[in-house]
Amino acid sequence: MKKNALTVYIGFSGCKVNQFEKNLLADKFLKFGFEVVTNFKKADIIVYNTCCVTEKAESGCRQALNKFHKENPTAKIVVTGCYAEKAKDFSSTMPFVSWVFGNSDKISIPEILSGKNTEVVNPVNFEFKQSFKERSRAILKIQDGCDCYCSYCIVPLVRGKPVSMKKDLVLKNLWNLRNEREVVLTGIHLGKWGVEFGESIVNLMDEIRKQDFPFRIRLSSLYPTEISTDLLSVLKEMKNFCPHFHISLQSASDKILSLMGRSYKSYDFLKSVENIREFFPMAGIGIDVIVGFPGENQELFSETENLLKHANIDYMHIFPYSKRSGTKAAEMPNQISHTEKTERVKRLRAIDAEKRNNFTNRFLNKKLLCLVDKKEGELYRAVTREYLKVYIKENPGRSEFTARLVDTKSLLAILV
Repeated sequence: MKKNALTVYIGFSGCKVNQFEKNLLADKFLKFGFEVVTNFKKADIIVYNTCCVTEKAESGCRQALNKFHKENPTAKIVVTGCYAEKAKDFSSTMPFVSWVFGNSDKISIPEILSGKNTEVVNPVNFEFKQSFKERSRAILKIQDGCDCYCSYCIVPLVRGKPVSMKKDLVLKNLWNLRNEREVVLTGIHLGKWGVEFGESIVNLMDEIRKQDFPFRIRLSSLYPTEISTDLLSVLKEMKNFCPHFHISLQSASDKILSLMGRSYKSYDFLKSVENIREFFPMAGIGIDVIVGFPGENQELFSETENLLKHANIDYMHIFPYSKRSGTKAAEMPNQISHTEKTERVKRLRAIDAEKRNNFTNRFLNKKLLCLVDKKEGELYRAVTREYLKVYIKENPGRSEFTARLVDTKSLLAILV
């Protein structure tokens, strides 16, 4: 195919879905004859896939866009993604932005900039081959959108209702990725895969199990109630499944969970962890948790703190509550001060550090199945199936290999 004279840089902020969409856009730009570059200073066009899940995320997007323009003032800048959907008009604050596309138009940007006629495209109706690679693991978005309308969350307003990639297309895309070493299945609300056509994530994973794909398979985050024993039974039968679970918890106080509009209680979370440990005793288990939600007094925060301290989990992603205009929580009374939220984050991070240390120690002198992720200095970083990151002195190649962790402080492992 004749190459287009234009070079394109694609950046992203936020979640794994945005990361995947970056790669999908890169593949499509290549298909339409553009050259994709990894240095934005060398690009004729800069496409930035944005996030607005928190105020900090929005601020980071604005900083990135200003940097792009300052350091490459001749580039045409395209803004897309959730912040673009929310803000819409950048003409007054960032007049250097050439085009703004919402989420419904996002995956059609290469066609639009090529001058092709296009219509709104279903955000999960595509073929993906990952021609353009920057990372060792592939990500495949199989679901988009959410209709839970949690009181703090702006995502349903900018992503729309749940839509799922049809099972046949999921399998086709997975076979397209057969030369990858690991594929992560992701979505805005992965656990809602298939609900609009009467299927479930359990049905899908059972079909994937039957296919016996030649790579490791990992799942992104799920609600506690979505990690059912039926799902765990299927995953247990998959020889290529990575026993790593990331649970979208947000709080361990039942009152706060109710104010958040979450559909489960702390008991459901504890039961899901118990079930995971029954099926996968050595699994890596992480959670997302928000502190400083409106109405979370010291007593309610202590409920979360104490439960998480004793929960059989391995790490936490901790976020201070961020007020999002247009959500119910933004108008709730008893907003928590920035100082108090910062202190609570600090307290949970101390627990998180202990959890991570225990997680590492659990694997001391154990044999681990690893894949090299990247080189860091003189060492190679490898990721285990449980999502423990270890370091080795030599690169054994592309295939999964066995190593033994010999030093928990340095995370040094040796080939066995």
